Amino acid sequence: MREQIFKRFTGISCAWLDPNGKEESEYFGFADKEKQIRVDENTIFPACSISKFITAICVMKLHEQKLIDIDKPVNQYLGQWKLRSSDGTESNATIREILCHTAGILDGEDAFYGLRRGDPEISLIDILDGKTSYNNRPARSEKNPGTAFEYSDAGYCVLQLLIQEVSNKPFEDFAQETIFAPLQLKSTFFVSSKNAGLFENKMATGYDDEGNPIPGRFPVIPDLAASGLWTTPKELLEIAKAFVAALNGENQFLQPDLAREMSKPVKDFSWTGLGVFIGGEDILVSQGWGENGQCMLKMNRRTKEISIVMTNQNPGVDQKESGIEWLVNQKMV
Repeated sequence: MREQIFKRFTGISCAWLDPNGKEESEYFGFADKEKQIRVDENTIFPACSISKFITAICVMKLHEQKLIDIDKPVNQYLGQWKLRSSDGTESNATIREILCHTAGILDGEDAFYGLRRGDPEISLIDILDGKTSYNNRPARSEKNPGTAFEYSDAGYCVLQLLIQEVSNKPFEDFAQETIFAPLQLKSTFFVSSKNAGLFENKMATGYDDEGNPIPGRFPVIPDLAASGLWTTPKELLEIAKAFVAALNGENQFLQPDLAREMSKPVKDFSWTGLGVFIGGEDILVSQGWGENGQCMLKMNRRTKEISIVMTNQNPGVDQKESGIEWLVNQKMV
């Protein structure tokens, strides 16, 4: 099975934490096949939708600081743009409902991929207004909030705007100051035009589902909060360790009650928490899949085991079929 998985992906990087606190890591394949650069512990991978887990922590930090209340309508904190219902009136969708994908916000068809370096920049407001081919559907509460689960990148764009307006900082700067710097992470960032150049020599070249390199090496992701995170498995492990410790009241990373709130199954939608998914008793899951990679993070809140696999190729099938989930599970009891 392992050999089949290794053949499917250009490059793979893994990190595990066992119940005794012992860390282990493994690296396979190429960060850049054409240049014959092999994956090592310094290779930075796209985290794709694992970004949403980090964004949710950022939102909860604002709640912790009493700058927002996640059970209030998001519009209460937005100035330059408002989330509206299908009839044009302001939506009453709460921040909590957006975090768990029950705000009724639907993404455009074939949205949130395809931008290349050198393409004209797209603003967050343009994405939310559905003015570009990147997301051709305006972000609206098209279904009554709380009544349906609709996985939504656009919803996390709303959260990105919320964080920027409440903190009065660029989203990527808030995440850096709030999460990455306190944990002393050196290779973890939300990629933007101003910081990509700082890390480019360590960022994995992305490959499509036919094994061809992405033009420009990796796509442009303007929806940072939804899928713009880059990191290494070892540094993502540090974030996951801090979160699990917070769940157990062992640090100040996040108030224990807020970490537990993120990890609690949502009423009527038992498979989702806030920014994470419920993978069974005591198991929390975050995963991502994009043009230039597929990845998965699994945490056991009871045993404190953590397992992470990141890749730099779109396998064309989901984590179960591609073997990523199998790799993640190999080191977990």
